[in-house]
Amino acid sequence: MADITTTTAAVFIPELWSMETLRQQEAALVVAPLVKRYDSLVKGRGDTVHIPEVSNLVANDKVANTDVTLQSITEGERTIAIDQWKEASFLVEDIVKVQSNYDLMSEYTSKAGYAIAKSIDTFLLGLYSTWTNPAVGTYGVNVDDNEIVAALQALDEANAPLEDRAIILKPSQKAALMKLDKFVKADFLGQYANPTPVKRGPNNRYLWGEIYGTPVYYTTQVATTAGTPVQTHNIAFHKEAMALALQLAPRTQGTYWQRSLGWLVSVDTIFGANALRLDHGVEMKS
Repeated sequence: MADITTTTAAVFIPELWSMETLRQQEAALVVAPLVKRYDSLVKGRGDTVHIPEVSNLVANDKVANTDVTLQSITEGERTIAIDQWKEASFLVEDIVKVQSNYDLMSEYTSKAGYAIAKSIDTFLLGLYSTWTNPAVGTYGVNVDDNEIVAALQALDEANAPLEDRAIILKPSQKAALMKLDKFVKADFLGQYANPTPVKRGPNNRYLWGEIYGTPVYYTTQVATTAGTPVQTHNIAFHKEAMALALQLAPRTQGTYWQRSLGWLVSVDTIFGANALRLDHGVEMKS
């Protein structure tokens, strides 16, 4: 039987292309605005930031008819090496630019900018390993109320101010906390007209809410270490636990590259980052 099928008539059936593109999803980048910044100090010069430390003095008993006790302190310093130069580049050949229905220059420039911002976030989130506070929790076990209380206690004992603290969790750990009645049920909170403490911030859709007065953010950017189980390094910290010095804000440059007959676009940045107050951050294992 000589039927006309979609196979035999394939040349007559058009393939349709949407004018919209399906961009790869991007992780939440939340850390850089939450840390101590030294951008203005390094603009256009220098390769190291030196931050002198100032120790506390002690109160001594004053004995009559004797001199005061002089205190001599040898101070240390924290440094930030401006040693990170990141770039994301691509080239769009003329034939693609001429024949494509899509503005690929714009699409990939946006993605290059995201790649640069992500590299800064990733670097900062890896600084948890330099903190001196013992980690709380257990790898492979969800964060719960005990870990949050222990982490905040560690910050309290380090005299970290209540202001400018933050908690950053993997989405799986945000989900685990949402299952704890005390954080979401009105009868635990005594707020029947407002049954949840979870309030999104006005400028950050990844601010999940507050727990014990500390803002809680979530992102897939939280550092992990492969293994069995996978080790997830959630963090609780004060702003001065980490410092960022952005010497060259992400810049975009484009030029026509005749050798390749195409447009070369690069986005790059120069920065340095380091742990600042080593007792102002706590890893929360999960």
